[in-house]
This record gives sequence, structure tokens and C-alpha cells, in this order.
Amino acid sequence: MKHRFTIILTLLIAMFFAISCNEDVTPKPRAYFRIDIPQHDFIPYKSQAPFSFQYADYAIVSNANKPGHPYWLFLDYPKFNARIYLSYSDIEGNVARMLNDAHDLAFKHISVANDIQQKLIILPESKVYGLLYSIKGEKVASPINFYVTDSVSHFMRGALYFNNAPKNDSLSPIIKGIEKDIWHLVESLRWKEEL
Repeated sequence: MKHRFTIILTLLIAMFFAISCNEDVTPKPRAYFRIDIPQHDFIPYKSQAPFSFQYADYAIVSNANKPGHPYWLFLDYPKFNARIYLSYSDIEGNVARMLNDAHDLAFKHISVANDIQQKLIILPESKVYGLLYSIKGEKVASPINFYVTDSVSHFMRGALYFNNAPKNDSLSPIIKGIEKDIWHLVESLRWKEEL
């Protein structure tokens, strides 16, 4: 019985080497793990803030605890080590300065960007107007920036960052998925009247 097991094991090993030796061995290119955006729903963010919106249920909203800015938020995506920084301000007659600041912050990436695409946000039924900057490039720190405003009272700016060295080619599926989540946030955004 022991002799039969040794013969079978030897034949199996010989077949393995015979099969594996016939294949050409070529080095494989360096690759990244496949990353999928999970199936998700959207849940409402409601608080005392002068706005409300819906966000992906696999994200976590928290207060940024910025002194003097009670409505600045973090929207974290723990699975992807990503965070959207959301800042909110009352316009108080400073809409031109706020628009210029948002533009300047997005274009700070121009030295490492291959392309900066600007997408208009025009939602008159909810008085939400703005611009989304999709910033392409391997070493771009913030691949998505956006701002929205009603042009009179409310101004919100957002920027997506990853808590690791930028390799946006490999992060492309995540960036596209989070961009869809941002569009949903913007489309569901509602301004509240002064409290």
C-alpha cells in the first residue's frame, strides 16, 4: 500500500513538472488589486445646519470641529481611505471672493494635472448652482473639487482627498464611484432658510 502511494505521488509530481515546463514563463506587468464600489443606497443628512443632503450609506459624516465654522463636515469613505472635506459659509456679500477662492484651490493642482475638466451644476428648482472640477493626473492630491451656492446666502465647497500617496490611475474606479456619489449629494442638496 505504501509503495502504491509513493508511485502515485511520483507520477503526479512528474505530470505537474511536465505541464508547467511547456508554458512560456514571462514576467507579468505590475498591477493593482481590483477595486469595486459596493452596492449602496443613499441616506439623508439632517442636522441644525442650514442645508440637508443625501450621501452614500457606506460613508460616514462627522463634524470637522473647526472653530468658528460649525457646519464644516468630513464625509469619510473608510473602505477606500478617502475623505471629502465639506466647508459651508454664509455668503455675507462675499460671493465673488468665495468663487475666486474655490477656483484658485482647484487650480493649485495645475502643476501636476494632465487635465482639469469643469462641469456646470445648474439646478434652478433647488437654487443650487456651481461647478465640479474633475482633475486628472497621476499625482493630483485632490482629484475632485466642487462648489455650490444659491448666489445669495449659502456657499458650500468640497474636495476629495485620499489618505495615501496619490496614484490616481489605480484609484480611478474609486474616484469615478465617489464622483457619482458627489453628484447625488449635489442633486439632493436643499438650502434651509435662516434658523
